[in-house]
Amino acid sequence: MNDLFQVIFLSIIQGITEFLPISSSAHLILIPKLFGWIDQNILIDVSMHFGSLLAVIFYFILNNQYFKDSKSSKHHIGIGKLFIGSMPVLIFGFLYHDYITTNLRSIEVIAISTLLIALLFILTELLRDFVLKRPEKNIIDISNYDMLFIGLFQALALVPGTSRSAIIILGALLLGYNKKSTVIIALVLSFPVILLAMLYEIYSINYHILDYYTILKILISIIISFLISYAVIKYFISYINKIGFYPFMIYRIFLGLFLLTFFT
Repeated sequence: MNDLFQVIFLSIIQGITEFLPISSSAHLILIPKLFGWIDQNILIDVSMHFGSLLAVIFYFILNNQYFKDSKSSKHHIGIGKLFIGSMPVLIFGFLYHDYITTNLRSIEVIAISTLLIALLFILTELLRDFVLKRPEKNIIDISNYDMLFIGLFQALALVPGTSRSAIIILGALLLGYNKKSTVIIALVLSFPVILLAMLYEIYSINYHILDYYTILKILISIIISFLISYAVIKYFISYINKIGFYPFMIYRIFLGLFLLTFFT
């Protein structure tokens, strides 16, 4: 039953880290290496991401005011903006997927990107809080140009340890958006990326390995990832203005230094 415990543990980690600016891919790469676990098969990875995807869909169905302007009933982030924001990461992911999976899934790369993004994040926050002090933009202000800028930032998340959520939030912060809006933008942009990445990986699945025990693990991973992801989304958005991003960046710094010290 050790592999069942591994699935449960990793599904919890996936749910916690997917939408926080601390990199879910880094944790899913690191944890099996740290514990000496056999790499979970692609079916489990797809299942965990499917659970997180369901959480995003469910959250926005219940909270569709984030998409609509109450005055004009127009979408803030409609299909067009979603396409613009998603294209850079999809193009670069298609072109460099094999190179990234072969050469960049190392602890050294994860440690360096974890530290670098944390330092850039902290610098950006300090500039916003103490130097620029300009009025913050809301999600209703988002334009096609802003989405393209954020989309180009999102492409950097292909490097393990960067964190898709973190780099999108960083790009939105640089454009002057308030904290809550940056988190919502990151969540909205997660939908096409997770969906297409999941569909891409499905093509690699060997369905001959399916048996009752594997199906049980798949169902468990979907349910746990969904429940944890939904809770994280809900409370992350609700409390981000109170807690800010500094605690997550401090965690990233400690994690990066830990990895550089003991595993490189």
